[in-house]
This record gives sequence, structure tokens and C-alpha cells, in this order.
Amino acid sequence: MNRILTSAAVAATLAAALLAPAPDAAASAADPLATPARASALASRAMMLSVTQAGKRLVAVGERGIVLYSDDQGAHWQQAAVPVAVTLTTVFFADARHGYAAGHDGVVLSTADAGASWSKRLDGNALNAMLLADAEQALSKAKAEADRAPDNAAARTALQRADNRLQDVQAGTKFGPSRPWLGLWFRNANEGYVVGAYGQALATRDGGAHWTSVADRIDNPDGLHFNAINHLGGDALAIAGEGGKVYRSNDGGAHWQTLDTGYQGQLYGVTGLPGDGMLAFGFGGHLLRSDDGGQHWQPVTSPTGRALIAAAWTRSGALLLATRDGGILRSTDQGRSFTIAAKGEGRELAGAALVNDGGFMALAGRRGVVLLAVANAEAK
Repeated sequence: MNRILTSAAVAATLAAALLAPAPDAAASAADPLATPARASALASRAMMLSVTQAGKRLVAVGERGIVLYSDDQGAHWQQAAVPVAVTLTTVFFADARHGYAAGHDGVVLSTADAGASWSKRLDGNALNAMLLADAEQALSKAKAEADRAPDNAAARTALQRADNRLQDVQAGTKFGPSRPWLGLWFRNANEGYVVGAYGQALATRDGGAHWTSVADRIDNPDGLHFNAINHLGGDALAIAGEGGKVYRSNDGGAHWQTLDTGYQGQLYGVTGLPGDGMLAFGFGGHLLRSDDGGQHWQPVTSPTGRALIAAAWTRSGALLLATRDGGILRSTDQGRSFTIAAKGEGRELAGAALVNDGGFMALAGRRGVVLLAVANAEAK
């Protein structure tokens, strides 16, 4: 079972854009994909959207390409060297030194020194070119299939979908490198996935040197957003998305099932439960639980109406959920029921992670990263 899950929710990303100070004229004129993140003495107070642990180090990412790291449990933060100045929405470490961050304008970054410095592995310009080539190839293949079997309804449907997909990609490229990434997961330093808005999903097997679109493996004809991806255990992965959808793979991402939770809103994360269970969470405090791999779902009564943005398991086996306003929910019965462990204090959170051997919850949001002692939260 995954022990740490961070989430870069669409709502949080939009909030970050609204809360960020207006850039100056010089910054506006520069291409943020070719402009390094500006060093600032106030970086630790910037809007941060995701936080995780790299060994004993904390690493957080946020607005204008700012990446922070701390080696003293968040008491002091240093700003990393980052080659872009776009908002970063999500960060994930495969081990103590190798990590990835992704965000707006199709950017994916990598680090091999525990987050002190970063390199660009992909941006929206390269992504647009790749998606356009893939869509054209898919349309050509669909036309050939339809020509061979003109009376085949499935072939005609596939052709229509391929044509719609190409039109969508062509329309998207007119807006430039604008597609944001929202979730990351890596099996090791080289193999992993990045997912995001409009049903984007890519895989790499060589540390980001090359990428392959895997969106066609997932039944998502409407291009619904993929908000987060998480490891459930073994070879099982899950994506939480728009429209109350959860997408599950039992073979490491080779094949995917689209699961309908019965909820129609945004899901910002999904975590594994003992056995074949899953818990999905999202907008308005919605909680949905499945005991059979996602075939059937039951709503769980939530003690909050705030968006739920991240989940983590403590060493004692308690499940903690972070709320959009800085609160913590706690379950001791594997997600069947929740109580309020800590009330929200209006922190405007976007991401959270359990850190320091489960002793603290790191909360990333409007004014940087704060740490909340889990023991204190559980006692409240």
C-alpha cells in the first residue's frame, strides 16, 4: 500500500493562479519556458502546490517555477535552481535523490541531487508536436480500418473519435504550450507516468529523455481531466479524475479500466485500502469507497464540506486526509468513517504529505509550507 500521496487538484491550481501576484513587465515579456525561476528571499512564502519527502529532505514546488527544499523539518528553506518560470503543480520522488516535478505549459523537470537543481525533460512545445503526430497517425490508421470494413459500426465510431481527437489537438496547439500536468508517479528513477488536464497521459522508460502518449489506453472519449495518479500496491495504479471517474490498471499501466463512482464532480485523489479496496476523495468533501477493486462504490459520510486534496497513512494504520482549508480528517477503520482531527485554519492548501517517519503532515499552500504534528492533530 502506498504510504504517501500528494495531490495537485485542478481547483488548487486555479486558485494559485488567482492568488499569485501580478508579474512585472520584464517577466511578462520573457518566455517562462526559457527563463529560470527568479531567486528571491521571499521564496519560502510563495504559493506552493505540492510537497513530498526525498529521503529526510522536504521538497515543495509552486508558482513561477519556485522549488524549495528543507533539511531541518521545515524550519529553514532553500530555493532550488530551476530552468523555467512556470507554475509547478506536482512533485514525486522515486528515491532519495531522483525526483520529478511537472506543471503548467506542459513542463516536466527532473532532479538527481535530491531537488537542489533541476533539468527540463519536456515542455508544451515538444508536447504539442508529439500529440499532433500521434493524432495524425491514429486518424490514418482509423481511416484504413474503416476503408477495409465500411459496414463495420465499430470502425466508423473509431474513425469519428480519431477525427475528433485530431481536431482537438489542432485547436489546442493554437493556444501554444498551455496544457498543465497535475499528477506524477514513478516506479523507479527511469520509469513513470505524468497525467493532466484534458485527458493527457504520458509514459517514459528512460528518465524523461523520451515520452510516449498512453492516453489511448484509457477510455476517456470526452477528454476529462486526470487530477492525480497513485500506486495502490503491487502492479495496481489508479488515476483520479473529473466527472467522478477513477481509472485503474492492474498491470502497471499497460491496460486501464474506467470506473464510475456514481459521483459526477472532481476527484482529487485515490488511495489503496487493504485487500482490493480503494478510497477516492475530492470536491466538497466527497468520499467514495470500494472493496472490490472499483466495481462497486459506496459514499462515505464526510464530516466536512471542504475539498479533500491529499491522503496519507500513519505508522499506526490511521488514514489522514487533508482539506483545502488546512484541516485534517482521520479514520481508524480503513476509510469507513472519519472524524475531524484538526480544524481548518484557512491556510488555502493545495497539497500535503506525511513526513518525518509519520510524525508530521507537511501542508503546502498560499504562504509556503507548514508542518502540523500528527500526534497533536490526532489528539484534537
